[in-house]
Amino acid sequence: METITKLIAFFSSNSKELLDVIAYVIATASIIVKITPTLKDDNYLKPVVRFIGKFLALDKFGPNSGKEIK
Repeated sequence: METITKLIAFFSSNSKELLDVIAYVIATASIIVKITPTLKDDNYLKPVVRFIGKFLALDKFGPNSGKEIK
């Protein structure tokens, strides 16, 4: 149980850095996929990009959260 508590504390205190690393990895993978000539690797990355897109679309704490867009 102590290990789980430590993991939760680690992810809570380093969440921004971890999300940055994930974004950089996905961006790098997207660039590599676009450079390669086949579509086979595009199909591997597509579900990841879709999931991230849905996650970002559901972000309630984004820059415009609680603000009226004019």
